[in-house]
Amino acid sequence: MSTIPTTEVLIFDTSEEYRKQGVSILRPSFDIASKADGAQKPIYAGTQIESPATGYIFLNWDSKAHHQAFIASTSYGPLSEVLKLALGGPPKIYHVIFNDNPIAFQQPVTEVLIITLKDPSHRAEVFDILTKISNLTEKMLVFGSTLEDENTIVLVGGWQSVEAHWEMVAKPEPKAAIERLFALANKDHLFHVALSSFSGN
Repeated sequence: MSTIPTTEVLIFDTSEEYRKQGVSILRPSFDIASKADGAQKPIYAGTQIESPATGYIFLNWDSKAHHQAFIASTSYGPLSEVLKLALGGPPKIYHVIFNDNPIAFQQPVTEVLIITLKDPSHRAEVFDILTKISNLTEKMLVFGSTLEDENTIVLVGGWQSVEAHWEMVAKPEPKAAIERLFALANKDHLFHVALSSFSGN
């Protein structure tokens, strides 16, 4: 199995221009980012299904250091210029090394869940719950602590539809596990996105 990448997770308020043009407005910025040393193609991006006011970008890197080196490079200025056309404000950026390769991005619908531990002492139990759910979905659902804050955990799950997600979590075993999870961690973000892939020019 290939080495698990460091995934940059970027969540942003979409600009009016983005809402007019859609995700294709991001293509020029991806043409630049895809050429960066350590950037893995494709780049995934999309608009939140629940609200078009929120957009997502997922970019796999060989490491966080590769992303930081790109930010320090001369290519980053032109990228930020074209990227800001799509952004309605400063984005939230996380870096995560998931427990397995994030194949969820390739599915028709990707669930994005961000939780924060109510107490760091709950980490082992929370990771145990998430590992069981990940294994139950045959790693279609993966998770990891952010490199910025180990108490914040990002989970992505691949589904055929939003309805398929809700049907799965209504079953007794996952329902009980998720109720326990949310007793131990705050649910900061739970939405869905239909992602497009971009390989750049």
